Amino acid sequence: MVTYRPTVRQAIRWLWALIEMKPRILNIGLVAVLAVAYGCGSEPESSSKGEPRRAIETFTHVESVSAGSTTSTDDEVAPSQSKPMLTNQQPAMVEKPGPVTAAEPVYRMSYARPEISDETLRRNGLVRFRLKHLDLITDLTPDLYEPLLPLPDAMLSTWEEFFGKLPPARDGSDYRVTGYLMRDRELFLAAGLVKENTLLSYHGRQIGAEFWLNDQSWDYYRRHLLLHEATHAFMRHLPGEAIDLPLWYLEGMAEMLSTHRVAEDGTVEFNVMPVDRSRFLGLERIAIVQRDVKANGVRPLSAITRFGAEDFTKVESYAWCWALCRFLDSHPKYRARFRRIAGELITVPFRQNMATLYAPDMKQLQTEWLLFAANVEHGFDFERAQVEFRAGRPIVGTAEATVQSDRGWQSTEILVEAGRQYLVTASGQFTLADQPKPWISEANGVSIRYSRGRPLGQLQASVLRETSGDAPPGSSMLREVAMGNKAVFEATDSGTLYLRINDAWGELADNRGTLSVTIEPIPDAVDQAAGR
Repeated sequence: MVTYRPTVRQAIRWLWALIEMKPRILNIGLVAVLAVAYGCGSEPESSSKGEPRRAIETFTHVESVSAGSTTSTDDEVAPSQSKPMLTNQQPAMVEKPGPVTAAEPVYRMSYARPEISDETLRRNGLVRFRLKHLDLITDLTPDLYEPLLPLPDAMLSTWEEFFGKLPPARDGSDYRVTGYLMRDRELFLAAGLVKENTLLSYHGRQIGAEFWLNDQSWDYYRRHLLLHEATHAFMRHLPGEAIDLPLWYLEGMAEMLSTHRVAEDGTVEFNVMPVDRSRFLGLERIAIVQRDVKANGVRPLSAITRFGAEDFTKVESYAWCWALCRFLDSHPKYRARFRRIAGELITVPFRQNMATLYAPDMKQLQTEWLLFAANVEHGFDFERAQVEFRAGRPIVGTAEATVQSDRGWQSTEILVEAGRQYLVTASGQFTLADQPKPWISEANGVSIRYSRGRPLGQLQASVLRETSGDAPPGSSMLREVAMGNKAVFEATDSGTLYLRINDAWGELADNRGTLSVTIEPIPDAVDQAAGR
C-alpha cells in the first residue's frame, strides 16, 4: 500500500493558484485544496474496481454556495494563469530576480507487466497481437477478434484529446499494456494469466498495466468492453494529481469515451450519444437509467458522486456514471469546463477543479441534470433541451409569453404563487414533423401519437420553485401539468412558470412554429372581498 502525499512544492503551487482566483471562490478552493493536500492519504488504485480510502463527494463545497453568486451564461473558461495578472488597481511590485529553478520532471505511472512466452500461448491455444500500445491475448476465432484490432490504436487520439499525451516513463520505456480477451477462462488459468478470483462477478477488470474481459454475445458490446478497460489502463497511467480520482469519474469516463459508432466505410467515431438501440446492442445504459428512474426516481448528483466500490456490483451504477459524464460533456453550458478538468488532471486536483469551476451556476446545473436524467432517451438533443433561466415577475393583469416548438422548457418570466389558480390560454399552430407529411398541431396536441403518455404537441407547464428547502434544486420542475388550448393551472409551488411543447427529447429539431400564451390570475375569495 502506497500513500500519496504532495510535496511542499506541490502544496505551494496549489495555494498560489488559489490566491489568483476570484474572491467569491477563494474560500471554497482553499478548503478543498487543504483537504486534499493534508487531510487524508490517498491510495492509488491497482484496479478500476478498488475504492479510494477517501470518499469525498465531489460537489460538497459547491452546494453550499450562497444564492448571491454570479451566474455564468458562457462556458468558455479561461485557462489557469501561471502568475498574477496586473491591473490598473494593482501596481506592479519590482523585485530582484532570484535564482532560476528548473521545473521538476513529470513521469507517468509505471506498473509491472508479465513476460509471456510464445510457447506458453501456443501450448494453451492462445494467440497474441502486438498493437502500438497494447498486447491483446485471446482465444477467440478470427471472425470475432479481427474487428477489434484497429480500435485501441484508433482511440488513442480520443484519450489524448481529453487527458493530453502521457508523460514519459521514468525508465524511458514506451507506454504498453496487456489485455486478455477470454471465451474459455480455463485456458487462461492453465497458462497462469488469470487468477482464480478474477472476473467472477465483472464483465471486465483492469489492474495496473493489465486488463481482463470476458467475451460477449454482442459484437458492439465486445468492442465497447475492450475500449472501456483500455481507457481505464490509460487513465491509470496519468501521473500526479490524476492518481486520486473518484470512482464515478473513472467509470463514467470509460463508459462515455468507449461508446462508439462504426460507419459503413469502417471508420469509428468514439464518445457518441446513442441515437438508436439497435446499433448499441448490449450497452443498454439508457434503458437501465429509465427503469431505475421509474422504480426509484431520479438520482441527484450527490448520490452518484458518492458511489463506492460496493455500488459497482450493480449495473445501475455504471449507467448513472455514464449519464452524468455524458451530460457534463454534452451540455453547451458545461462541456468546456468538463473538458478543461480532464486536461488538467495532472496539474490540478480533480475535486478542487470541479468545485471551483462549477460553483457559479451549480443550482442551474443541478436543475438541468434532473431534467436530463428524468427524460434521457436515445438521441437526446442537449442543444435544444438546455434551459435559459429567467426569473419571473408578479403578474399585473394579464401576462403573455411565446413558446418555441423546437425547444425544451422555456421561462415565461411570470411569477406564480402556490395555491393560486391561473387561466392559461394558448393560440397558434406549429409543425411537429415533416414525414410522412407535415404534422400540424395546436396546443391540444395530436392524438395519433403520444410521448410519455400524453399527446404529441400538447402544451405542458411546470414551476421552478424559488427555494428548494431539503429537496434537490430544480426538483419541482419534474412535476409537469398538461395544459392544452385552454386550462386552469393551479400552482403547487411559488416560483417561475415554465412551458414547453410535448415531444420526444430527441425529436425537437424538426419542429417549426410557436404558440402565443396568455396567463391570467383567477381571483380568489380574498381578491373578491378586496374588490380586486
